[in-house]
Amino acid sequence: MIDPQQVQDVKRALGAKLARWRKSRGLTQADVAERVYSTRSTIAGVECGQQVADRIFWQRCETFLDAGGELLAGYDGYRSLKQRHDQEKIEARQRARWGEVEGDSRPGMDGVPTGAGQALPPPAQVVRSSTSAGGPVETGWPADRSTGLSWPGLGQVSVDVDPALALHWSEMLRLLAASHNVFGSRQVYDAVCRELAVIRRYRHEAMDDLKSRLLAVEARWAEFGSWTADNLGDATAAAYWLDQALELARRAGDRRMAAYVFMRQAQQAADRLDGTHATRLARTAEAIVSLADRDRALCLIRQAQGHALLGDQPRSLTALKIAHKLIDRAASVGADDSDTIGRHCTLAYLRAHEGYCLLRLGQAKAAARALEEVLDGWPVEYRQDETLARSWLALSYVSVDRLAEAGVEGSRALSLAAATSSARAMRTLGQLHAQLTGKTASAEVVGFRNAFSLVASTARL
Repeated sequence: MIDPQQVQDVKRALGAKLARWRKSRGLTQADVAERVYSTRSTIAGVECGQQVADRIFWQRCETFLDAGGELLAGYDGYRSLKQRHDQEKIEARQRARWGEVEGDSRPGMDGVPTGAGQALPPPAQVVRSSTSAGGPVETGWPADRSTGLSWPGLGQVSVDVDPALALHWSEMLRLLAASHNVFGSRQVYDAVCRELAVIRRYRHEAMDDLKSRLLAVEARWAEFGSWTADNLGDATAAAYWLDQALELARRAGDRRMAAYVFMRQAQQAADRLDGTHATRLARTAEAIVSLADRDRALCLIRQAQGHALLGDQPRSLTALKIAHKLIDRAASVGADDSDTIGRHCTLAYLRAHEGYCLLRLGQAKAAARALEEVLDGWPVEYRQDETLARSWLALSYVSVDRLAEAGVEGSRALSLAAATSSARAMRTLGQLHAQLTGKTASAEVVGFRNAFSLVASTARL
């Protein structure tokens, strides 16, 4: 029998080799992470023997560090040892339960002998519930089922899962996020739900470090599912996916993702105009772990929104000031840290939310100036946020009695909201519609109100 401690020792020795080669090249963990498409925390975990990562990771490290085959050979040796150890454990449990078994025949799920080459049963049926987003939401897998082959006393027997899938799904998520920013949630939400079910199936079948990596990937997909549901106006689905993301991040040991989820929950509270919970959740997010500058800036923006909703101007403006410094520092470095999640937290994003906070604090003129400036050079790839910023600008115009301009800006925001299916923007434009009721009957105001009524009625169908 292979001693479990031997497996751990080989894993630590492999991590030490990586650290030695990295240092011999004069590189930081962040340097290596950027070149092998990983994260600094993963590099740190591998080097101290807490993680191993997959073969593709080691192939990239081997090539980048020019390690002469030592790293890849070390990984292959570890995997061979680990697989033999795992097989020994399975066989020992089989003997303990059933005694010696002839050939490959084992008791199947229904007491029928099952050959080792038999195909896996289909995955458990996903539980579905209807949503107002126009499609089913995969809300969970029955806890007592498995996607792998199992029999009494042995639990799940995992099959080989391609380690490249973790990177594949990470890259796919980036593409979907970019599509979402431009075209809106309706184009991607159903695809996200379907892909989450697939990721979950493979995560159940994966083993060891790959399972942890897929948990982390699934957490990010679940958060993205929440974001798309938010923008479609399905608060129930949005809250569900965030809860799932938090649990998956906890199981993966991904504290940065957990912090990001708390920040998103703070954003949801701010959308409900709940300043108290927004500030508390944002402070919790900031305190969980040391965050990359842009991610910490997001936490501070959520705090600023919460304080603004509560009418606390000094704290709101202080949080925005610190966030500004963090974003400036992130921009001065150049490429973001590989651990950064909220890469969309740019200076334009901050300035738009500064305008929102000023509006909530009763400083409509200052809000209008800030929003006018930032929208003049708004990045074309962030249409969802542009829709909200233009909605806030229109509300600022109403507050300073610039009604015709409010109608024009409201119509621009409405066009974007309809194109991107943004329920969040439609809620804000609903406030604008209500505030313009009974106001001057300028052509711009009438045009916006008529168009809003048409779009809102169409959205309800």
